[in-house]
Amino acid sequence: MTEVKDLITTAKEKGSFPTLMKAAEKLKLVNKYSNEGPFTIFAPVESAFEPIPDEVIDESFDDHGYLLGIINYHIVEGKYTTKELAELTELETISGNKLKIAVKNGIKVDTANIIEADIECSNGIIHAIDEILIP
Repeated sequence: MTEVKDLITTAKEKGSFPTLMKAAEKLKLVNKYSNEGPFTIFAPVESAFEPIPDEVIDESFDDHGYLLGIINYHIVEGKYTTKELAELTELETISGNKLKIAVKNGIKVDTANIIEADIECSNGIIHAIDEILIP
């Protein structure tokens, strides 16, 4: 059996979330999400960033408050598997906003589809999504 690692280590090892990991490092969140929890992270895969012009991403990275607001909209306290998500209609993010949850050809979180579910971590769970969530 493979060792279950923390959220940050798992996300880095997956290799699917380089822009998200860059944001976590820029905002100095690596330690928090390596050691605290449990958290559920709806993690946009790299292709989710492709429609956004590079200069918009660069500007977002320079505005820490804005970037933190976006990141915090992807994180929920507690550990929610897809089985548990399927029984909910909304979840409150750590930013205090509500994410809409719907079961429709899989599970949707706001407008994003979960494309890889239930990535187990020692301090939570990651669900890879195909879009960036905007509060």
